[in-house]
Amino acid sequence: MKIMVIGSTGRTGKHVLTQGVQSRTRDHCLRPPARNCSPTAPGWQASTRATLTTSRPYAEPYRGQDAVIAAVGGSRIAATLITAMHEHGVRRVVMTSSRSVPATRPRLAVSLAWLFFREAYVDLARAEGMLQVSGLDWSIARATMLNDKPPAGRVHIDFEANATGGAMQLSRADYATALLDTVEDPALIGKALGICGPR
Repeated sequence: MKIMVIGSTGRTGKHVLTQGVQSRTRDHCLRPPARNCSPTAPGWQASTRATLTTSRPYAEPYRGQDAVIAAVGGSRIAATLITAMHEHGVRRVVMTSSRSVPATRPRLAVSLAWLFFREAYVDLARAEGMLQVSGLDWSIARATMLNDKPPAGRVHIDFEANATGGAMQLSRADYATALLDTVEDPALIGKALGICGPR
C-alpha cells in the first residue's frame, strides 16, 4: 500500500514513517508530500509544513497513492486534502483528532481541557465534520493525552464518545501503530475511533 503521511516530521508522524518502513509485517511505501519513498533519500523526512494549506502545489504528491494518514489535524488541512484526494482519485484517509472533542466525562477534566484548548478543539470538530461529509473512505482516530514514553505494544480502542476503558496517557509510538492498523482495516471506514493507552 502506498501511503502519504501528512505531518511526517511531527512527533507522531515520525513514528508512523519509521514503523511503516521498518515493520516486517507491513508491505507499505510511506512518503511525506513531495518526497520519494526511499528512507535513505536526502530530505526524506524534510518538512513540508509551508505547503500544507496551499491547494495546487500540495495536490500533486497524491497522484498514485492508495491512502493518506494525516498525523496532524485541522480544518484547513482537511479542506486541502479532501480537494486533492478527490482530484487524484485517492479514497482512503485516516485523520488524527482528540478524544476530548466528543467527550463529556470525566466532567472536570473535559471542562478544563475545553477551557484551555477550546479553539483547537472547535477546529478539530470542524475538520471531523468536513471529513465525514467528504465522500471519502475516512476514519478518525481520536487520541487521549499523548506522551513520548516507550510503546506498550497495545492500546484500548472503542467507538464511544466517552472512553470505555484504557488509560488517559497514550504513547505516540502506540498511537502511530494504531494509525497504521486503521488505514489497513476496511472495517473501520466511516468510523471514529477513541484510542487510549492500555491499563
